[in-house]
Amino acid sequence: MSRTVHTAAQFVISCGTVTVDPRTSKALLIRWRKTNECMLPKGRKNIDETLEEAALRETFEETGYKASLLPLLIPTQATLGSPRSSSVDARHTGLVTEPICTSQRQKDKTLKIIFWFAAKADSTAPELSRPRQPNEDFETMWMTIDKAKEKLSFDDDRKILDVALQYQS
Repeated sequence: MSRTVHTAAQFVISCGTVTVDPRTSKALLIRWRKTNECMLPKGRKNIDETLEEAALRETFEETGYKASLLPLLIPTQATLGSPRSSSVDARHTGLVTEPICTSQRQKDKTLKIIFWFAAKADSTAPELSRPRQPNEDFETMWMTIDKAKEKLSFDDDRKILDVALQYQS
C-alpha cells in the first residue's frame, strides 16, 4: 500500500458531474473558449460545502443547468451506516448517489482530487443566468453520447463518462 501525506495547503478538493438527459440520450459538456478544450463541468469545493453540493453548484455555475444527482446501482466501498448493520456487504447497496469515481491531477506542488457524480438535467430547458468567474468563459454544449466521447479533450474525461454510462439502465 502506498501512503502519502498532503497538508491542506498542498491539495484542493474539486467536484464535478457527468450530467445526462436520459430522455434525449445527451451529455452536458463545456467548452473553454480561451483554449477550445471540451470537458466535464467541475470546480473547487467551498468550505463547509458537501461534495454533492459542490458538484451540483459547479455544474450550474459552469453550464447554466440545474442538475440533480442520478441514483445508480454501482458497486461501492462505502459502508451502509446507522441504523443498518456494519456487517452487511455494502459493495452492492442498491441505488445510490455516491461518487462514481475520483480522479487526481498534480500541478506543480498541488494535488487536485476530483470527486465525480452522475447527474441528470433537462437538455430542452433554457440555459439559466448564473454567476460567472472572470476566468470561466464557457460555452455549454448538449450532444449525443457518441459525439461527447469524440469532443472531450482529455482521456480521463472520456473514462469518467464511460464509468457513468456503464451503470445507467
